[in-house]
Amino acid sequence: MSADADDPRLQLVAPGPRARRWLAGVMLLPLLVVAWAGLFAHGSAGAARGVILAGLGVPGLLWFLLDRALRRHRLRLEPEALDIATTLYHRRVALAQLDLAHARVVRLAEHTEFKPLLKLNGYALPGVQSGHFLLRDRRRAFVATAGGERVLWLPVHGQPGLLLEVRDPTALLARLQAQASGTARA
Repeated sequence: MSADADDPRLQLVAPGPRARRWLAGVMLLPLLVVAWAGLFAHGSAGAARGVILAGLGVPGLLWFLLDRALRRHRLRLEPEALDIATTLYHRRVALAQLDLAHARVVRLAEHTEFKPLLKLNGYALPGVQSGHFLLRDRRRAFVATAGGERVLWLPVHGQPGLLLEVRDPTALLARLQAQASGTARA
C-alpha cells in the first residue's frame, strides 16, 4: 500500500446529511402505507399486528442496509492500482490503464458533458451518486460523487472512465501522475 493511503486529501468526499434525509424520506412512505393498511386490515388483531410488523420490518431493514451503504465511500491508492469503494459498488483499476494525459479536474457547472445523465447500475439520491452511469456526452463512467461541483475525470483505456469527487482532486491527479511515471521508470 502507498505511503499516501491515509492522506485525507486523496479520499472521496462522503455523502452528507442531505442524502441520509432523502433516504429516510423515501423509506418512510412505504412504512406509513403498511402501518395504515395494518390498522384497517380485516380479521383478528393478531393478523393486523403481524401485517404491521412484517411490513415495517422489511422496509426498515432495507433502510438500515442502504444507510450503512452510504457510509462506504473510500479510495485507496496502491502501488499498481486505484481501488474505489462507494455505497454498493467497487472498482479497481490498474494505474497502467489510466489515460492520465487526458485526465483533468472539472467543474460540473462549466463542463456539463461530465454530468451523469442516466443511471445504468447505480445508487443515486440528492447528495450522492455512485455506480455506473451514462454521462451527458454519452460516455460511460464509474461515478462516486457527493453532490459537489469539482470532480476528477480519469479516462480508462478500453473501459468506462472514472468520475470521482475527491477532497483535493488536483492533489490526487498529481499523485497519480507521479506514481505512474515512477512505475514507468522502474
